[in-house]
Amino acid sequence: MKREFLNRLKNVFLYMAIFSIGAVLGLIFFDRVAMPIVIGSGKAYPIPNLVGMTSEDARELALSQGFRFKISREEFSSEVPANRVLSQIPKAQSLAKKRRTIRVVVSKGGIKAVVPDVRKRLLRQAKIAVEDARLVVGEVENQYSDSIPSGMVIDIIPSPGETLSAGASVKLVVSMGAESGLVTVPNLVGMQGEEACKTLHQIGLKCIPVKRRIPTITDGEVFKQDPPPGTALYRGNGVKIMVNNLK
Repeated sequence: MKREFLNRLKNVFLYMAIFSIGAVLGLIFFDRVAMPIVIGSGKAYPIPNLVGMTSEDARELALSQGFRFKISREEFSSEVPANRVLSQIPKAQSLAKKRRTIRVVVSKGGIKAVVPDVRKRLLRQAKIAVEDARLVVGEVENQYSDSIPSGMVIDIIPSPGETLSAGASVKLVVSMGAESGLVTVPNLVGMQGEEACKTLHQIGLKCIPVKRRIPTITDGEVFKQDPPPGTALYRGNGVKIMVNNLK
């Protein structure tokens, strides 16, 4: 009986020892592991600055610091190169919990424009086409040409089809007709009087404006010319234009 009692007593002490060790280990786990997780889950951390970075680098930085990353949209920008972050939400250095999503706007670069083919068009028509393509007419060079009538575009530089940034300038080369001295009178009807005279001066002809009043025509518009379009004249000769004057 005494031996049996001692064995039971040993078992009780053994169970108590195991329980005590388990309790100690549990407290250590709770203090060192569980509590930091619970406390850390509510802690806020500074948001990294992603503006100016490539989208790939921005994503890598955000994820490495425990945040999520998402591209909200892309926008054109003439100042920020393509594939770089324009803005972010939340802002840099603001505080947020881990796994918060940082949403960014990424640049698509500047708006692109394609050089139009304006060869063999009148200068006025060429300028309109260039402006419609979101480009600007810069230098206008006059050259003699045996094949292109005077007043028409010989070439555009850069070449048609090339891609430029919107707002870039292009150069137009305009024919003055054959070098022999003969030029072809362009069609001036529909132009404003000042523009028509400028067109004539560019090819070496004089402009003779005559004002008339016609209520049904826009003020300042050329509604008739003499000689008619296509007439060959020597440089220095004049072309009479009838300009509407409602004033």
